[in-house]
Amino acid sequence: MLEIRRSQTAVISCRDEAMVLNGMPQWDGIFPGRVAPDELLLIGPASAKNELLQDASQHLRQAGAFGVAVNMSDAWTVWTIIGQEADHVWAMLSQNSIPKERPAFVQGAVASVPGKAIILNSTIHVLTPSPLGHHLPHRILQAGREFDPHLVEPSEFMLDPFLTGATR
Repeated sequence: MLEIRRSQTAVISCRDEAMVLNGMPQWDGIFPGRVAPDELLLIGPASAKNELLQDASQHLRQAGAFGVAVNMSDAWTVWTIIGQEADHVWAMLSQNSIPKERPAFVQGAVASVPGKAIILNSTIHVLTPSPLGHHLPHRILQAGREFDPHLVEPSEFMLDPFLTGATR
């Protein structure tokens, strides 16, 4: 069975020099998605938003750089696809290939809208700009219809901390 749920997610955009962002600490349950050499998204549960913003800002200040951490949580909608068939559904939604190594972070069109995705073993978290977030669950349900998809209640974003090598 395939589950599709909206994930309540914190998205903190950190912008600075690549060297400073490369030294960003890792936190349990937080995925660092590199968007560009000078931008890193910290993606985690909505309940961690304030603490994560504070910790990221503190790191940037301590690095002595002029970077900034900004809460972008309201700018993104996150839909999570859970099930052994998640990779098959992704292939129907996006021309972006799925990296063999997991976890992976990919960017590009998803269901004809801009998106980013955290790809795990049987879970894919898809981030899309909030104004387009309503579009995605319908397309996921359609793409996965042969796998008996179910739209389930929203829940907190969850990432297995063992997958990221987090230390904090």
